[in-house]
Amino acid sequence: MKKIGIMGALQVEIDILLEKMDAHEKRTVAGFPFYCGKLYGNEVIITCCGVGKVNAAACTQALIDKFGVNYIINTGIAGSIRSEIRVCDVVISSDVTHHDVRKDQMTSLFPFQEVFQANGELIQMAKEACMSTLEKNKHHIGRIVSGEAFVSTTQLKNDIKEAYQPACVEMEGSAIGHVAFLNDVPFVVIRSISDNADEEAEMSFEAFEEIAAHQSAGVVLEMVKQMNLSEGYVKRS
Repeated sequence: MKKIGIMGALQVEIDILLEKMDAHEKRTVAGFPFYCGKLYGNEVIITCCGVGKVNAAACTQALIDKFGVNYIINTGIAGSIRSEIRVCDVVISSDVTHHDVRKDQMTSLFPFQEVFQANGELIQMAKEACMSTLEKNKHHIGRIVSGEAFVSTTQLKNDIKEAYQPACVEMEGSAIGHVAFLNDVPFVVIRSISDNADEEAEMSFEAFEEIAAHQSAGVVLEMVKQMNLSEGYVKRS
């Protein structure tokens, strides 16, 4: 049976998923917790990778090597870059990239990719899940960028916006997409907005962290609910 790997950086981002999981067992690899079980009849591995790209990359590789996942969904929270994307909206990744690595370095050095494309079918499934769980116009599809710092100044936000034209910013998705690309594993990143990546980001993050995390996880639950895994591909019921 095919397996879905679901990753969150924070425990709050995966708590609802674990509550819905059937008969799970916990394994620890390289310090990361991996919960193995089923969601709506699909075999899933849920993990909390911790904050930052290095943690996310290591955990993603473990998901692939140790648990043999065939699809990866990253759930969590993010800071909005665009004014029309508001707190508690959901962003689905069209692609991901690192905002703290120069573009010429991305293209001139292995693996010679400026961005990492999310899987088209997983994007569509996430879109349909958003449409069935969220209010109208509360979800967006766009680029998600990641870096090793919490973005909390308007200057840095504007610099990232000018250079990458992303929908939102966070600290893990690009590393997950990077490793998934290297291993030819389909992925998608789903993020609910907790703040506006400006001077009020920390206060907004504290106020909306749990709400946004649960909203993103709810979208993932709906995705998995609508999925039937069959040999070689994702098939919707």
